[in-house]
Amino acid sequence: GIEADFGRAYLSNVCVARELHRNGLGYDIVTKSKIVAEEWGITDLYVHVAVDNEPAKNLYMKSGFIHENDEPAWQARFLDRPRRILLWIGLPCTNEL
Repeated sequence: GIEADFGRAYLSNVCVARELHRNGLGYDIVTKSKIVAEEWGITDLYVHVAVDNEPAKNLYMKSGFIHENDEPAWQARFLDRPRRILLWIGLPCTNEL
């Protein structure tokens, strides 16, 4: 099991080749990630997505993620990247610690 203090995980770099878009593969990847996270005792799963990436936002929302917070514009400028939002989903704890 995973210690209670480590019940959070971050989903990063979910990518699907352009020619494979719109066939459910991204959804399947996110679903499998959630299953593995639950098996590991993760109760909180997070992901960042660029504010203008509508397909990714739609994928995560369809997968059950909800809006957690917005990255401040100054921070995105400072880090020289597009502004992002943080999404979260709570997972049932199926792994006894």
